[in-house]
Amino acid sequence: MKDVMKRALLFDGSAMISVWNMPKAAQEGARLHGMSDDAAEVFGKVLSVTAYMAAGMKDTRDKLTVIVEGDGKLGRVVTCGECGARVRGYVSNPKERLSPGQTQAAMLGEGVISVIKDLGLEQPYRGYGKIVKGDVAGDFAGYFMLSEQAPTALALACTFENGVCKVCGGAAATALPGCKEEYLVVLEDIMRNFTDMGAALAGGGPEQLIQEHFGHFSPAYLPDVTPEYRCTCSRARSAGMIRAIGKKEALSILAENGEIDVHCEFCGKNYSFNAQDIDKLFNEE
Repeated sequence: MKDVMKRALLFDGSAMISVWNMPKAAQEGARLHGMSDDAAEVFGKVLSVTAYMAAGMKDTRDKLTVIVEGDGKLGRVVTCGECGARVRGYVSNPKERLSPGQTQAAMLGEGVISVIKDLGLEQPYRGYGKIVKGDVAGDFAGYFMLSEQAPTALALACTFENGVCKVCGGAAATALPGCKEEYLVVLEDIMRNFTDMGAALAGGGPEQLIQEHFGHFSPAYLPDVTPEYRCTCSRARSAGMIRAIGKKEALSILAENGEIDVHCEFCGKNYSFNAQDIDKLFNEE
């Protein structure tokens, strides 16, 4: 099954339903960081909701960063998204596992959700929410309501077995401007059926789920979105970072270490610059 996100407008455009499954993207992220299955399942949920948010971006230059700073086993979870649901991310402690009797809540603990959106405006948008019980879906639904004033019923699922992602995705019913209260009540009632999102996605694709649960509202489908794990690092970008710290600082690091290594947290690649590289870098016109 390919990674895909289906979206449809409901009630004459006053609400939207999104259903997606992106196991390939989640597995690629987990593979790059050597995550345990327990870590990957929580990371996959955060990556999944990041893809959902990124899918709504209009401009190819738009981007967002999600930081989940909890006191649980995973530590910090960082994900980034760009227009078209291209995502990447990492966690502080990718090898952590649940102890017997522990639930996923132990991986995140309690903490804060921070969302930074760069939409080409003078200042980026910053929104905040709380991680209360390590419930990714519930806590992000709270974030959407309080920080973005976008009532959203959200269900997420991510399952890994021996390093293989079986399912990673979710469903989000969102009220758009002008949505009547009665419509919102109907959407929330239907979304309560998604008590096992993993089983729902495993049993049928996103479009099938939309038709089964929302088909009687004559959904008007939007173009498909293909979530993808894609890192944007490059040697050129790494060189730009070195330029940014200045020649004096770069030469100081070079003198101490013999070379400058730039490590990408999102894909694990290292870019090394020796003395000749640094000299050329700062003498380029």
